[in-house]
Amino acid sequence: MPLRSALRRLLAAALLATACLAPGTAGAEVPVLKRGVNFELWQHWTNRDRFLAPDYDRDNFPDWTKVVSDAKLTALRRQGFDFVRLNVDPSPMLWDEPRADALVTSTLRAVRRLQALDFKVVVDLHLVPESPDRPDGLHYVLGTGDRRPSEGFNRYLAIVRTFATQLKTFPADKTALELLNEPDQDWFSQSPLTDRWPSQLAILHRAARQAAPKLPLVLSGPRGGDVKGLLRVDASRYRNDDALIWSFHYYDPGAITHSGLPWEKSIGHFLTGLPFPAARLDAAMRAEITERVVKAIRAEITDPARRAALEEELPRAIDTYVASKSGPETIRDDIAQVLPWAKTYDVPPERIMMGEFGVFQDEVAPETRADIIRATREAAEAAGFSWAIYTAGLTVARSSFGIIDDTATMRVDDRVARALGLR
Repeated sequence: MPLRSALRRLLAAALLATACLAPGTAGAEVPVLKRGVNFELWQHWTNRDRFLAPDYDRDNFPDWTKVVSDAKLTALRRQGFDFVRLNVDPSPMLWDEPRADALVTSTLRAVRRLQALDFKVVVDLHLVPESPDRPDGLHYVLGTGDRRPSEGFNRYLAIVRTFATQLKTFPADKTALELLNEPDQDWFSQSPLTDRWPSQLAILHRAARQAAPKLPLVLSGPRGGDVKGLLRVDASRYRNDDALIWSFHYYDPGAITHSGLPWEKSIGHFLTGLPFPAARLDAAMRAEITERVVKAIRAEITDPARRAALEEELPRAIDTYVASKSGPETIRDDIAQVLPWAKTYDVPPERIMMGEFGVFQDEVAPETRADIIRATREAAEAAGFSWAIYTAGLTVARSSFGIIDDTATMRVDDRVARALGLR
């Protein structure tokens, strides 16, 4: 792109973002959040055709609402969580626009239930990347991945306005609206000046503020909403808005927190059993892990070229983990990076939320999982931030990222409960 065109594009983006600044919200109230839990997006993943089928119960949205009783929710509350980050999938509202208002109404009914049981609630608009059977997802809305910008963003703005309009009547000390989960913009942007997310965030913020001038809102940075993404946000443009909470997600060390994922055949799927901290990985442990992982690759991968590529990648992946020196200190230092950013923009630590952290448990030793969760939780609390563990596991115990050990009693796994400092 010629330099003049690039500069013109940057100037247009800056002017657009400035035009989207919201009116002031001085003195607005926001929820005081401390210890939260995510309620996962779907108990049973469903595609568009199934969702739109005549026999599908679209009144059960989110889909845990008819199968999880108030007694179970109360049992979860009594263990020490004070708020729920309520993951809500906006894609069905794009699949069935005539029914979108009804889906919003169902969500608000869930919010009222939770608040009646003494939970504060962050309504998290939790778009995920689309697949062939689940269109109109994150890439469609943001114009990321291999998608070009389309009408998706404007359609999504209508959903944001609807939620903001409805939620502004809810108690401000118990309610917040998160405008978009994990925006995947700007991974390859070399400078914040070329980031695309700031202008989109400003437009989302403006749309919500026009609908609900004092509704507490949750904003995040690009790059999947992680720490580095938040640090790229120029929050000075939001200084006149007192009803904001800033969010980041933290899943390091990813070599453990996302190891063994069953839906992919990357090296992370095979490389399991790494110790935490990384310094515990000695030569004998490395040899055992390498032998076991190579056997697994050869058993699962039939294509010779792919098998060879994975075996070649294995030692590099182990070296990368060792070089990371991952441990409680690196986690503390990572999360503490947010404090200078917060000071620069006059954001109090209590207005910062670690909205997700956790460990995929299927191939991780329980004590390793607990150690990572403890280190992450303690680092966030040391910085003065609230947190929300990902995820509850409301209807299937001991699976995926879920922390519930018994869905009949909603008891949190003992090791995880201790790691989270729960009662």
